Amino acid sequence: MARQAATLVTRKRRRVGDFSRLLLVLIGVLLIMAGAEAVFAPWSFFLGGHFNVVKLWQGAGIMHTSSGDYALSFWIAPSPPGRTFDFPYFTGWGSLCTPRGERYRLRVSGGLHEHAGIDLNGKAMHLTLYSRPWNYNLTGNPDDRPHLDLRGAWRNPDLVLEDGGTLSQSFLPDGTLNTGRRNPPPRETVSIVVHETSWFGWSSDCRSAKP
Repeated sequence: MARQAATLVTRKRRRVGDFSRLLLVLIGVLLIMAGAEAVFAPWSFFLGGHFNVVKLWQGAGIMHTSSGDYALSFWIAPSPPGRTFDFPYFTGWGSLCTPRGERYRLRVSGGLHEHAGIDLNGKAMHLTLYSRPWNYNLTGNPDDRPHLDLRGAWRNPDLVLEDGGTLSQSFLPDGTLNTGRRNPPPRETVSIVVHETSWFGWSSDCRSAKP
């Protein structure tokens, strides 16, 4: 019995030792990755003009139109660009609340068209926001409306953007989603200041969506 108990203790110690070594390896890998990003993409830690332990930026703003106000909120995080020039690239998710109180979940992607150091202030920014249903991979539905194309620049800690008329192309004058002709002539161009927010500034529905 004593020999069996000693064997069990030895096995447990080996498991603990193996787990500790694995944990140390994982920590080492994470530190190496963080160090590489600090060298090659230092801007990713300074989104909004201040240091972020979590490389993420979130914001919200209002798009004022002749049909009413659209409340937009989203988060973005650095993502591997997979492009020749290796410019800063972002992906994320957001939501758009219409004057009718309808809420649309949107995929977000975009980035800069130039290299950056630590400070992104004044750098031109291009974001595309589009509908991506949860069952997209099953249905393959190509209709991604509402589809917004926002261009502007960082004005730390915020983003100042213009929609190029894409909001009016996605929605009819009464605020309903345009499911008919794709890309009709835009009725108006609107701008938006997306103010940086905390996670607590996010809303779960359109009743409290305004920042």
